[in-house]
Amino acid sequence: MTAPMPSSILRTSPARPKDSRFRAPSAFTLLELLLVISIIAILASMLMPAVGTMTQRADSVTCAANLRAIGMATQLYLQDHSFIYPCIETDPTNEPVYPAGVTTQTMVQAFAPYGITAQTMQCPSDVKQGSSSSYAQYGTSYDWKPTLDDENGSNPLVYGRRMTFGAAVSGSAASLGIVVKLSKIRQVFDDTQIHFGHMNALYADGHVVYFSTH
Repeated sequence: MTAPMPSSILRTSPARPKDSRFRAPSAFTLLELLLVISIIAILASMLMPAVGTMTQRADSVTCAANLRAIGMATQLYLQDHSFIYPCIETDPTNEPVYPAGVTTQTMVQAFAPYGITAQTMQCPSDVKQGSSSSYAQYGTSYDWKPTLDDENGSNPLVYGRRMTFGAAVSGSAASLGIVVKLSKIRQVFDDTQIHFGHMNALYADGHVVYFSTH
């Protein structure tokens, strides 16, 4: 039979070293934490302009899509109204362009049967300007050009007066035989240059152009 080990031996036996693999991780120091926060702040400041640019580009694309929808509605309207343009008024407070007695409409009123709504008339970049936006003031972010480009201001050649395919336009007295390329007539466009100093414009043939007047 084996004799028991003396208690003095048990007390003096060396302790088993702890495995270094199981040591608790040390916490961040204040300096390390501030460094991490600084790096995050720098990255955020670098990314914010890019995010803003992407947002503005997306707004411009939405705006162009609205104009294309208005262009399609315009063509459908012309087919249903003997190819006579509607007399669109976007700012009744201005001096009227149309002859006396002509009934005018907004674009929503004229093109509602073809899917145009109040939302279609909202350019996101314009609406973001709040109470100073064209939409807040006039109910539309877009302007409708009722006359041909380069017309005589004292005797404008007005849309909606027997205009056939953008070629024959009625003046103040008689029908004028004017040959006009639809691709040259700027029909609907942003009220102001709100896309990086540029505007979107719908031409009478249905194409949309991103341009600057400078």
